[in-house]
Amino acid sequence: MSLIEPATEIERISELWETGQRIVLRLRATLEDDFWEQTSILRDEPVLLVGLVTCLPARANWRRDSTFRLHDGIWEAETLVEVDGSVAAVELIADAWIVGPGRTGSQDPSTAIHAGAKLWQLSSPIKLALASDTAAFPTTAISFAETGRRDVPWSVEISPEAEPHWSVSSSMRLYVNTDSELGPRLVDGTAAEDMYTLIQSDIHLAVLYQLAIWRDAVPLPRMQAQAESDPVSLAAFGATLAQGLGLPLNEALRAAREEPLSLVTRSREALSFGREMKNP
Repeated sequence: MSLIEPATEIERISELWETGQRIVLRLRATLEDDFWEQTSILRDEPVLLVGLVTCLPARANWRRDSTFRLHDGIWEAETLVEVDGSVAAVELIADAWIVGPGRTGSQDPSTAIHAGAKLWQLSSPIKLALASDTAAFPTTAISFAETGRRDVPWSVEISPEAEPHWSVSSSMRLYVNTDSELGPRLVDGTAAEDMYTLIQSDIHLAVLYQLAIWRDAVPLPRMQAQAESDPVSLAAFGATLAQGLGLPLNEALRAAREEPLSLVTRSREALSFGREMKNP
């Protein structure tokens, strides 16, 4: 994956990109010689390279695909994903998939082929930071009315595709509503302390709930290993939050799925909600 416009490295896009400027990503991929034998897919069946770019702040995504074709003995595909610069904001998350008619192993001909199966994807999506973010937690002040969000002072949002090994900055973000009277005070730090406590509690539930979704696919020992090996991963953040709540990680994940209201109450207690110190 490479950046065509602006002409720079992906890691340096924030240095050159200007609001409104379009962004173009090029994706290229080749298939190994044994791909067809390993997948049992016939060479005349369509296999696609799919490029997907998501902008969580703008709630927008762009997708393009290209069919793998044989050129000089190599099966290859290339596609360009063009992002509307007038819509993009804060950061983009780019991913690449290989999609095709996957074999399920079923003896039933009607279910033997999974059309459009995801055969491969990047081990971790690529983040394109359009603006520097020096906040302790990924935060964006934005108009909720203009972006189709509910009329509330803030919203903690997490990508539904976020996996335990994803970084926190690529997985989730706190949005502050600039249309709200409370919004400016939340941004400049002058809001009541309990407001920040409620935000932290929302973050607790969002992170632990997202990790709980992966309990079956990612065994607890593996998730804990990810947390220990990568301190900026979602798994590490969740483990830290669970510890702060006085819960083992597995119990925190269970509560997030089965007893979310109980977890919220425990979170507020741990954060001393409602016990704000007042100046005499």
